[in-house]
Amino acid sequence: MEIQTLIISDKELSKEDIKAFLKENYPDRYALLENWEELKGEFEVQNLDGGKYLVIYRIPEEEFQKELGIFQSIEEAMGAFISTALEHGWEEVPKSYVIYHADFIEDGNKLIAGIKTEEGIFTYDQLKLEEMMKKLVKYPRIITYSSDVLTYIRDIYPDVYSKAYIIAREIASRVGQASELEQLAKIYGIDTATLEGKLELIEKLLENPVKLPDGREVVLKPYWYPLEET
Repeated sequence: MEIQTLIISDKELSKEDIKAFLKENYPDRYALLENWEELKGEFEVQNLDGGKYLVIYRIPEEEFQKELGIFQSIEEAMGAFISTALEHGWEEVPKSYVIYHADFIEDGNKLIAGIKTEEGIFTYDQLKLEEMMKKLVKYPRIITYSSDVLTYIRDIYPDVYSKAYIIAREIASRVGQASELEQLAKIYGIDTATLEGKLELIEKLLENPVKLPDGREVVLKPYWYPLEET
């Protein structure tokens, strides 16, 4: 199992001193390690830009055998650990994602949503969004281009914002403004007249660097990075 968090430090950090740093500067995140101290794992510390550090903590699955006196199975123990980690500012490192987009059709009177998974593309009308949600909840990351489309499903899936990697936001954070999806489609030669085409393009944009209409290219952070920055 791998969990991760983002922290800020004005001094260089390494995996040898990260635990002491968390204890002093991020007590809530350190508390997770203290409360589950019987689990032995290994740290990885990546120096990002602007004094930000990505901290990854890897715990071998067999370590959770130590919890069998409390929990009925290793899976139950791991689930409890992840739930506690989320409460303390950590998250499980995502290993998979789903692409999501939605459009209004028929002069804006009908909503149609679509997702792209490793199994293919699936589309749903507005009466079957709960069926789509059952697939969405299985993925730790939901990739979309714009945050606007998240509003269509927030009532039936309130946690969607905590899982959403929004490409337009990532582009805007680096160059100031994101282009319309249709503008990017011209660069990539993908027909976005259909919902299926838009889903294909959104996944294509995950392949760094992203090409922009003005000729520039921008490198986005990996989808599996923590969404909440501190």
